[in-house]
Amino acid sequence: DVLLHNDILDGLRYLQQQGYLLIIISNQSWIGKGKLSQQEVEEIFDSVVLKLKKYGINVTNYYYCSHKKEIGCGCHKPRSQMLLEAARDYQVDVSKSLLIGDMDRDITAGKNVGLRTVLVRTGCGKRFEDITEADHVIDNINAIREVL
Repeated sequence: DVLLHNDILDGLRYLQQQGYLLIIISNQSWIGKGKLSQQEVEEIFDSVVLKLKKYGINVTNYYYCSHKKEIGCGCHKPRSQMLLEAARDYQVDVSKSLLIGDMDRDITAGKNVGLRTVLVRTGCGKRFEDITEADHVIDNINAIREVL
């Protein structure tokens, strides 16, 4: 709840008001490693989506890769399969879209499909701000107005 209030709610609302669809793209190798079940991961995502909805924020959908990184599938970020699938499913113009992430693999995945990229310093972001080629680096999603 603290993270929601302090770091993302205003920024997500702003993105939504600007006409952006909010789509979650996530690596969930916990499933492939046997640490979480697919059902448990989906329950977590559904809970986040429901909580955001209570704050007036509508997540269009979520996509996740359940494979271990070592498998080398096309969906595990930094590969782009999930991004391309989401763009196709929702007729998203990637040249007018952006990817916000907190890891170098997020930024690389976004770059691979022509998205404008934003690294947030929350989560793991501080570890990657000096080595990423993100178009923008911001403290948290609430600071998204600075780059749009």
